[in-house]
Amino acid sequence: MPIIDQLVPMQGQTLAAAEAEALIQDLPAEWFLPSVHSMYFQLFSRMLSLPLSVAQQESLEQPRLLPLLDYLPIFDATRAVHQPHDGRLLGLQIPMAAHGSMGAAALASASLGQAMETIARYAHIRNRLFDFECHRDQGRVVLWMRRRIPLQAYATFVQNVTVFAKFSILCGLAHPADLQRGRVLLPWQAPDEAACQAGSESVQCVYGSTGLGFEFPIEVADQPSALSDPNLYRHVCQAGDEELERLKGSISARVRHFLHAHQPDWPSLDQVAEMLSMSRRTLLRKLESEKISYQQLLDEARNELACWYLRQSRMPLGHVAEKIGFSDQTNFSRSFKRWKGHSPKDYRRQFATEPGAVR
Repeated sequence: MPIIDQLVPMQGQTLAAAEAEALIQDLPAEWFLPSVHSMYFQLFSRMLSLPLSVAQQESLEQPRLLPLLDYLPIFDATRAVHQPHDGRLLGLQIPMAAHGSMGAAALASASLGQAMETIARYAHIRNRLFDFECHRDQGRVVLWMRRRIPLQAYATFVQNVTVFAKFSILCGLAHPADLQRGRVLLPWQAPDEAACQAGSESVQCVYGSTGLGFEFPIEVADQPSALSDPNLYRHVCQAGDEELERLKGSISARVRHFLHAHQPDWPSLDQVAEMLSMSRRTLLRKLESEKISYQQLLDEARNELACWYLRQSRMPLGHVAEKIGFSDQTNFSRSFKRWKGHSPKDYRRQFATEPGAVR
């Protein structure tokens, strides 16, 4: 179940039908794909004191990747568009344990340089919004982060969160004096002095960089770490490699991408098979091996989009049905009740925040 339809909404956050439709149309298909780990959503919700019910907390405890669309309430709560540099505050406050095998392997690394290489290697397990590359060049070790998808008006905020979250991993590994020799590279002009300093006084930032990332001199990066644990490092890296292999070979993830890229004109099973250059039978077999069906993926995609419209907008139910590909409201209501256990009308009533909202 997508987290976005579980978060208790803040007052005045529902959108008019035209606004919701425009927002969805403006979002790239990648925003609907699993991209960012649920652990970060859980942490940010606590940091921002966003109210969650017991059922919502239990759902968040099931570790998985969430679509970036689910993070819109976080962006709204932090005023991400208007205060993008506050993203560094969230990034620096993420504890090591939240980074999973990537964080554990980095902490057990032989040196700061190996930790940076390890972060680049396993970052996709928890964050698929960026590609991560570690290079040695001109006497320095640099970890670069390049966006994989358009981040719209939230680009600076999300980049701040990501780069400072990864940099904070090294804070548990490096000596404070060595840490101060590192530099966070930011590809935008410096904001006002207060925004520059907030929460990152001990971090040296370079604005107007050619890319996003951070760097250390080679002599600092290659110093042996007092926390090095070769056996633990090998064990955690093995687990990380297995997880990456599962993510890389996922046919269901590719099907999800095609579905969201073509919504609301959802492609048929045969059309998806053709897009993937395989037969219908082969696609069915591969999905079965991942214990999921095409119909489940289609229902999941429609369900996510319907929940977003019902929860975040005042769009009439007939219009919601049309936007997610149903020919009439009756069929939509019947399917929605099968997905959620109650009608679209009842679902919307649970999350209503404005007296004038359409029911």
